[in-house]
Amino acid sequence: MKGKILFEKIREKRIELDFTQKYLSELTGISLSLIKVIETGRSETNYENVVKIAETLKIDIEEIFIKGFRNTKVIAVANNKGGCGKTSVVSSLSYTITEVDKDAKILVIDSDMQMNLTRSYGLDRNLDKNLNTALVNEESLTNFITPTEYENIDIIISDLQLSTIDMLLFTKKLRESVFKRLLQPILEQGLYDYIIIDTNPTLGLLNFNILNACDYVLVPVELTAFGIQGLEILTEYFDEVRTINNKLGIIGVLRTKVDKRENITQEADDLLVEVFGDILFESFIPTDANVKKAQWNSVPLNLYSKNSRAAKQYKSLAKEVIKRAK
Repeated sequence: MKGKILFEKIREKRIELDFTQKYLSELTGISLSLIKVIETGRSETNYENVVKIAETLKIDIEEIFIKGFRNTKVIAVANNKGGCGKTSVVSSLSYTITEVDKDAKILVIDSDMQMNLTRSYGLDRNLDKNLNTALVNEESLTNFITPTEYENIDIIISDLQLSTIDMLLFTKKLRESVFKRLLQPILEQGLYDYIIIDTNPTLGLLNFNILNACDYVLVPVELTAFGIQGLEILTEYFDEVRTINNKLGIIGVLRTKVDKRENITQEADDLLVEVFGDILFESFIPTDANVKKAQWNSVPLNLYSKNSRAAKQYKSLAKEVIKRAK
């Protein structure tokens, strides 16, 4: 059921009518235990039960239910190591989620000054409508959304000037939360199931801002010595973000550019399993020339070559992400 139950309104109206939770349960035929968790916002229920509650409380259903509201999950794809495939992961994963779940709506945000995600969706620079302009002016990100050519995917593009944003953010009030404040209006409207953010390869203030607004972080890791080397520093950075965003979780660690013909790949894989255990995705992204070809043609991989090895793994990854993000 796509929608949002305004549980505070239910509780307020019940108290106004001098109904006990038990009495409301008896009148609606809904179990007392479910009434209790609905009123605390700890549980959803089906639309039929919401109708029963509205009718019993003698109010319009719109007063206690926002139809079509999507409970947005915000996911950053982050690693301070460049070249690990962050942009490819955001582009391909986003598109594939909409294939696996035809009803899913996704907003992708390009927060990397190189603008690779922007270009991967075939879009050019726009000096007025980009993430940098939104941050500089502290404007709601709702004003900076651009539709892509794919029906269920929108984007907020990046800009080259984003390379200096950390210095500007440092001067702002509550500087660790600027991005979170600008993103909040989108979350309150419930427009998307997922917001997936391509981050830049640094551990600076912009990425701190982004992770402060996220539910999860997905970590792509190239199975090389250099690819694994910085993971300890990265996880310490996540711990620092959790001092102000304690809900931030690692949705998974994703192995990228996997070439099983190389011995180092197995050694690196064994190390990741030892360190990350259950949060390591079963899916992995193999080396595949189609990834570069899709980038060259500015289309998502699964649209360019849906039967390629990497595309099949992205379909598996999409299913894992959907399951873990619930």
